[in-house]
Amino acid sequence: MIEFIKSKKGYFYKLLKNGEKKRISQDEYNKKRKNKKMTGGAGEPIEEDDIMYQDDLVCILKPEVKKGIIVFSRFTQPSEMDSLCTKGLKTGQQLQKEGINFGRKIYHPYIFFRAPYYSRPIDYTSIETEINSSYGKQANMSSRVYIRVDPDRTFVFSSEIRNFFKHSRWSRRIDQVIENSKKTLSEYLTIIKNNERIEQIAEYNKNQKIWYDLFTSKAELRPKIELLENTIFDDNPIYKNSEILVSIPHLTPNFFVLCIPPLPPSPPSPLLPEYKPRRLKQYFPFPIPTSHPSKINNVWNPIKGKWISPKHKKWMKEGYPNWYSS
Repeated sequence: MIEFIKSKKGYFYKLLKNGEKKRISQDEYNKKRKNKKMTGGAGEPIEEDDIMYQDDLVCILKPEVKKGIIVFSRFTQPSEMDSLCTKGLKTGQQLQKEGINFGRKIYHPYIFFRAPYYSRPIDYTSIETEINSSYGKQANMSSRVYIRVDPDRTFVFSSEIRNFFKHSRWSRRIDQVIENSKKTLSEYLTIIKNNERIEQIAEYNKNQKIWYDLFTSKAELRPKIELLENTIFDDNPIYKNSEILVSIPHLTPNFFVLCIPPLPPSPPSPLLPEYKPRRLKQYFPFPIPTSHPSKINNVWNPIKGKWISPKHKKWMKEGYPNWYSS
C-alpha cells in the first residue's frame, strides 16, 4: 500500500512498496491524499499534524480530530487506586517495575486494544455514533478507554493465537508466531467485510462449520478442522478476537477520546430478608421413609408415614391429593 507523508520540515514524500521515499510536490500530495479512501474510516485524509504518537505497530491520533477509527481497551480498576481515567493505563511490564501486583503471571509490554467488530462507514456525528459504527450498540461500556488510530498505519493481530500455542513448543516464541497474523487495520476491515458473506452462508449450511485462519483472519467453510502447513484455524469469531498493541509504558489521559469508569457496586436490597440456612427437618415436616417400597409402583404417603399403592382411577375422578402432587 502506497503512503503519502509530510515531513516535519514541510517536504512531501511518497512511500514506495520497497520502503524508499520519493519526494513529490505539495499539489500532488494534496491530490493523492484527497482521492485516498480509507476502508471503514473517513474519506478526509489524515495529516501529520493529526498524529499524536506513532511507532512500528500503532499510529494514535489526537482525540479531538474527527478522523481515523476509535478503538477501546477494557481495564480492571484496583480498589486501592484512584480512577484509571485520571491516572492513565500502564503496561504489565511497567506495573511490575513499579512493584504493583495486578493479579497476572505474565507481564506484557503492551496495552491491548480491541479491533473493530464491524467494517462500516464511520458516523462522525458524535463519539457515541463513531463507537457504534465500529462495535455496534454495547450493553455495558463501563471500564473502557477509547483512543483514535489511523487505520493505514495501525496493525492488527489475532488474539486467539496466544491460547492456540499456549501449551506447545512455540509458547516461548509466541511473539514470533503472533507476527504471522500482522496486518494493517485497513486490511483487517476489508477481510472481515468479506467474511460476512461466508458467515451468512454458514448460518444455513448445517453440514459445514465456519473456521477462521488466525494468520490471515479469513473465514472458510470446512466439514472439520484441517491443520494446513503454516496455517492454523479457530472457530471463535475473528472479528471479536483481534487486537491492537500499544507499547507506550504509561498511556496518559491526554490520549483518551473517552474513558468510562466501572459501575459502582449495587447496594444490597433492603426488601430482601437476610438468608438463614434452616435445619433439614424444617423442609420436611412429614416422616421421611426409612425403608424401601415392597412394590415398584408404591408411593410414599407422608401423612400416613408408609408406602401405599396409588389409586389413580379414584384420584382421577375425585382429584389427586396435595401430598402426591407435591
